[in-house]
Amino acid sequence: MQPKQQDEDRILLAHVQDLARRNAYRSFTAFLDMRQYTLVRRQLRAGTYRFFGGYPEAQRGILCLHPEGCPPEDAEFPITCLTITFPARSVIRSGTEGPECPLSHRDVLGSLMAQQVRRDTVGDILITAERIQCFVTGAAAAVGMELTKIGRIGVKVTDALPYAGDFVQRVQRMEGTVSSPRLDAVLRTALSLGRQACCRLILAGEVTVGHVPCLKPERLLSAGEVFSVRGYGKFRIAEIGSPTRKDRLHIHIEKFL
Repeated sequence: MQPKQQDEDRILLAHVQDLARRNAYRSFTAFLDMRQYTLVRRQLRAGTYRFFGGYPEAQRGILCLHPEGCPPEDAEFPITCLTITFPARSVIRSGTEGPECPLSHRDVLGSLMAQQVRRDTVGDILITAERIQCFVTGAAAAVGMELTKIGRIGVKVTDALPYAGDFVQRVQRMEGTVSSPRLDAVLRTALSLGRQACCRLILAGEVTVGHVPCLKPERLLSAGEVFSVRGYGKFRIAEIGSPTRKDRLHIHIEKFL
């Protein structure tokens, strides 16, 4: 883990502990990612907090500290859902998987950050061929409502529409065989790197498993587990098959796009 991230984690933990000590009726953090949420919830008592990001499967969310047994409703979280639309002629229609949005997650986040919006005021950005829905709070909501162009694409933004519920996570599928589902062996298939390069990434703290840093190349993974590699993206073990005649395991991996 990088020293800067360690310092940021210490500040976050101290902030959450301070909110808990105040024993206020309800206190909300800024947006946290799953790694941060996993870190802070270890310090909290079950039944005294709720994590929510605007929709049920959110990967970035706001943590609410509340009296035991009195969690907030969804609408009480200080989250605004911005819906961004663009001209139909802008939709990309090449490829075999149907039409695609002309804008990326990076495009949307970059437009907000260019206006000095803090990263922790922006939650998930969900992209479909028809629309983009972005969950924000604070200054990001005001800035987002003023956007008329993202990149070279003209856009319209409204906060009057609820989460559409039709987002499907796009993935890139890959497969291979491994001698065992060790973390370093799985990374070789996912990243197309040599074993030594994969081990260096793991030992440098660049890899998380289940949103928690993992420094053990020999860590065994199971089907369904999610792992991330800094600079390479997030992946999921979709399936670990039966052994081949050479006693190797078929493995199917999905990379989140």
